[in-house]
Amino acid sequence: MNQTLTCIALPAPDCVRHGIFPLHDETCPLPADLARHVEDAEQILLPPTMPAPDTRNTLSEPALRAPDMGAWQGQSLKDLPAAALARWVADTGFAPPGGESRAAHLQRVTRWLEALPSAPARMAVLADATVVRAIVVATLGGTAAMLARLDIAPLTRTHLTRHTAWRVAVSGAPLP
Repeated sequence: MNQTLTCIALPAPDCVRHGIFPLHDETCPLPADLARHVEDAEQILLPPTMPAPDTRNTLSEPALRAPDMGAWQGQSLKDLPAAALARWVADTGFAPPGGESRAAHLQRVTRWLEALPSAPARMAVLADATVVRAIVVATLGGTAAMLARLDIAPLTRTHLTRHTAWRVAVSGAPLP
């Protein structure tokens, strides 16, 4: 059976544009027409903090939550200790105090992707761009260092296909 997974990168919270890490449960309003981008999906997977769009067959999936920034939630980049911020940028195994490293985030998403059942045939994911980026890197068998080398903008779609293994068909394309 062929299977598809369409990943929609959600809008970033306003705080991100101001250099502030979002709060753990912070979400943005969903675009009114979002449902049309996943209308052919038999199952829609969402992070637990996201309100379900007005559509059917939605499932909350804890593995699709954005990386946990721990004590850095709600903090401005300019207010963080420079050495800790530099280490976070350079070391994929470094986690903010009480948070999750990029390596741990990628491992979580990789385990989830590997465990996806072979049915239904058409699935969709609505998640933060960091999660979609991790899905692509996991599909390619990449390392956490690759997360910084892939751009996935908010309100874009990434399309994966699977016959025996997941493959990246489209990455970071603007929504039609």
